[in-house]
Amino acid sequence: MASSPPSVSLPLEPSTTEMPTPSVQIPPLSFALVSTGVYRSGCPMPLNFPFLAKLHLKSIIYLADQDLPTDLQRFVAENNIQVFHFRVQQVRGDNIATDDNADEILTENGVDGAPIVNDDGNTTVSRRSSAISRRGSAAALLFEEEKERKEKKEKEKEKVENDPVSMRLALELLLDNRNFPVLIHSNKGKHRSGVLVACMRKLLQNWAFGSVKLEYYYFAGEKGKADVEFIEKFEPTLNYDERWAPSWLRYSPEEGKLIKVDKDG
Repeated sequence: MASSPPSVSLPLEPSTTEMPTPSVQIPPLSFALVSTGVYRSGCPMPLNFPFLAKLHLKSIIYLADQDLPTDLQRFVAENNIQVFHFRVQQVRGDNIATDDNADEILTENGVDGAPIVNDDGNTTVSRRSSAISRRGSAAALLFEEEKERKEKKEKEKEKVENDPVSMRLALELLLDNRNFPVLIHSNKGKHRSGVLVACMRKLLQNWAFGSVKLEYYYFAGEKGKADVEFIEKFEPTLNYDERWAPSWLRYSPEEGKLIKVDKDG
């Protein structure tokens, strides 16, 4: 009986259909999810727009003294996004550098150089010690002049503090889920955005203040002493409509800082 010929697998012809190339989604600087419906970031750039389009934003809370960039204005117009612009400036005057080691530096330069006691009991100062002392005195003089110059420069700067009115109005926007999804953004998404998010954590979600500070410093770094002091002391009275309250709202009823109002729907 004749055996059947072996089967032969012919190579498949390459498909002429091109596979779609996945688009790259790039979030803005310092982007993060805060809570359901609330995001934070630095100022979005055009390369971030495809990513933002996926969020289907209804509104943006913009915290900066500059106008919204032209490209971003076009993006929000095309996507029917409402912008709430609070013209708040970067806080200044709270992080003046200090030199805690100044006394040690002056001592090492010989300002407090000790005298030398000779065998006959007389006290003298060696030429080396005298030279070090002179150098130390010159260094001390230069240090004082530089210190005065820096202090004068700092005094000339306009001190800018957080704006409690803007923070209160922004928090009331976050108490209305009809604004969600919402993006909170400032220039780099660190300090001004960080203050608003921290106030939200403290006042609207009842976070422990240690956790509030930890999150603030995660984005802002070591600077921000005045911001943290503002967050700790800020106790506004907020109006909100319970019908549109966000699902993540948690607060201490005994504080009585949230006032329920019936807003027009």
